[in-house]
Amino acid sequence: MRPSLYLLKRQNGRSEYSVKTEVQVVVVDRDKAGCYPLNFVCILPQTATSLGKPSNIFSKVFGVSSLEVARKLLNRALKKEKDDDIRKELTKRLRALKN
Repeated sequence: MRPSLYLLKRQNGRSEYSVKTEVQVVVVDRDKAGCYPLNFVCILPQTATSLGKPSNIFSKVFGVSSLEVARKLLNRALKKEKDDDIRKELTKRLRALKN
């Protein structure tokens, strides 16, 4: 398995004054297929406590090293990403995993 992150950014809101940018962080397997959603594995949990839950799909797939894998994926994505909103979300998730 070659895990990677697929980042989705979308605008939510009913008017121009209530628009909120939402970033979804998805784990994909680049060995499975070449494009999303065929290579979908799971959604990346937002906090370290979520990673430790046995019901969490990410934890089931990556086991005891799930926290380390999550940090590695986030750091790799942060180095490549140019969009400010996505960089903020990645940084926020990295900080949450350190706590």
